[in-house]
Amino acid sequence: EDLGVDLFRINLSHTRVENLPEIISYVQDKTRVPLCLDTEGAQVRNGSIKNGSVVMREHSIVKIVGETMTGDETQFSLYPEYVIEQLQIGDFVSIDFDSVLLQVVKLESKIATMRVLNGGNMGQNKAVTINRPIRMPPLTDKDQKAIEIGRDMGITNFALSFANYSKDVDFIRSLTGKDAFIISKIECRNGVNNLKEITEKSDAILIDRGDLSREFPIERIPSLQKRIIDHCKSSNVDVYVATNLLETMIQSPTPTRAEVNDVYTTLSSGADGL
Repeated sequence: EDLGVDLFRINLSHTRVENLPEIISYVQDKTRVPLCLDTEGAQVRNGSIKNGSVVMREHSIVKIVGETMTGDETQFSLYPEYVIEQLQIGDFVSIDFDSVLLQVVKLESKIATMRVLNGGNMGQNKAVTINRPIRMPPLTDKDQKAIEIGRDMGITNFALSFANYSKDVDFIRSLTGKDAFIISKIECRNGVNNLKEITEKSDAILIDRGDLSREFPIERIPSLQKRIIDHCKSSNVDVYVATNLLETMIQSPTPTRAEVNDVYTTLSSGADGL
């Protein structure tokens, strides 16, 4: 049966590595459409939260703890755990697309005390943005284990999340093998700044508009999308666009006119996939 799907993506940010062989086998038993392992990459997320989400109250004090734990409105953890060691007093920490904004007010051994500047609902395993660059390796230990499993099970498509530099692409290719198809995801400021070098080393580029909008004002995203697509077209590299293409269809059976227009104009501007 033709599903109109060219690639199935396994999002490693939301998949336990011990479940990976079973998931891969399940899809491979049902279709010949290839799978892509989408790495966690150089990103920060919060840990698990009691009951899945919590309301953070403005001006309250919350602690970030440097060990894996189930959090609540008084304390929670970050992943990877070493990130806490790079925080500085005064840092702004944004969680879940600006739902909650915190500021570091005190640092102790493996504990960062934060003041809630903007309160709101905070889910678990959500993207975290710190207002200055944090040193992180291009792949997590979990990514590297997943790539090994994927290669053993015949997967040849891999996505590098948060590609910062061309050397990040070299690193993932050293693990996947030279024949692998590497999709580098442009979703941070360094990725945009180093687009030319990243494109030269990649088989395809993916524009993640959601994560880009955490580092650039939302009104700049359309022009950034056009600029990246134009660069990839001139470099003869495939380019895909992701995030919020048909968001309202989570609740509604039909998309909005704006979404239909977005899909059409994104493809007509040269995107190879969505």
